[in-house]
Amino acid sequence: MDPSCRLSTRCLKKDEPLEACNSSGCQNFIHQSCLKKVMSAVAENEWEGLLFCGKRCFNNNKKVLEAAANKNKGRVPWQTDGLTPEINSMAMIIDWLTKEGNYN
Repeated sequence: MDPSCRLSTRCLKKDEPLEACNSSGCQNFIHQSCLKKVMSAVAENEWEGLLFCGKRCFNNNKKVLEAAANKNKGRVPWQTDGLTPEINSMAMIIDWLTKEGNYN
């Protein structure tokens, strides 16, 4: 496959080297100047400097990152959910139950 930028007609600089898209499975290439133009329109402040050939690849990568972040969130045991080992949900319930009149 001959590497070429799909946005070459809008390329801001001539004879600029092509770089591969960082999206998994994508085989497209893009000029650095075309990339900046696309990311300024698509990503605004969310772009982290990775190379993407367009909006579809950028959004695909964003979904993969969000899914990975949500996957890491899991159940946290009651005895380890506090800021310190002494202050946690289990300790709060035991303290409340052991005070006069709360159990009833």
